[in-house]
Amino acid sequence: MRFLLSGIIIFIWARYNNISLKVERSEIAPLFKLGLLFSVQLLFLNYGISKTTVASSIILNSTYPIWVIILSPIFIKGDKFTLLKFAGVVVAYCGIIVTYFDSLGNSSYLLGNSFCLVSGFLLGVRTIYLAKNSESITPMKLLMSQAVFGTLIFLTLSLLIETDPYKFSMILIWSIIYQGAIVAGFNFIANIWLLKNYKPSQVTVIHLSQPIFGIIIGWVVLDEPIGWVVIIGSLLVMIGSLLVRKNSKNI
Repeated sequence: MRFLLSGIIIFIWARYNNISLKVERSEIAPLFKLGLLFSVQLLFLNYGISKTTVASSIILNSTYPIWVIILSPIFIKGDKFTLLKFAGVVVAYCGIIVTYFDSLGNSSYLLGNSFCLVSGFLLGVRTIYLAKNSESITPMKLLMSQAVFGTLIFLTLSLLIETDPYKFSMILIWSIIYQGAIVAGFNFIANIWLLKNYKPSQVTVIHLSQPIFGIIIGWVVLDEPIGWVVIIGSLLVMIGSLLVRKNSKNI
């Protein structure tokens, strides 16, 4: 449902900006691969989250900037790998581990953790793929391919596998609007614009702060306590991000 809604948002945005969504013959293969990669990555994430804790899934899925740092110099011209940049990512990721220290080390979540780690790697690969192909394919086409494949694949799997009845409510409707229009619509548009105009390693390191935003929102909305472990983790994430951004300015 959210991918269907995001596709509508992307279509409206493209029409408003007079951007053609007509797919050329040379674009069919890369768009097909992107849509498939997008769907498989989310399948790993969705299944992994169902088998482990939210904290562990966030940590492992948030490893994708590290994969981007490693892979980007191979595929993206001018995005150099440096020790300072890698050190920044390591420091930031250590901050995430410290933040969720209590959720680590539970062997019963091995399968879910493994799936979330694979999802983090595939997300890094997808980020590189988006950045690479945004040079030759209109970003709106890249986004639309994800929305189309996400809608078709997940709708098909839902009809074949899921048996739970649907119960519509205002909470469900607002959740779909948020996930579809804001996250999968506006956020995807903003993210691919950043990847087109900045190096992937510069963009993705900022996403290391997403668990911190989750903690803050949990504190504001759910009144969850914030202790010293969280504060230390937040500082490490910010320091790591600053190291990478400072180093990236010299590239």
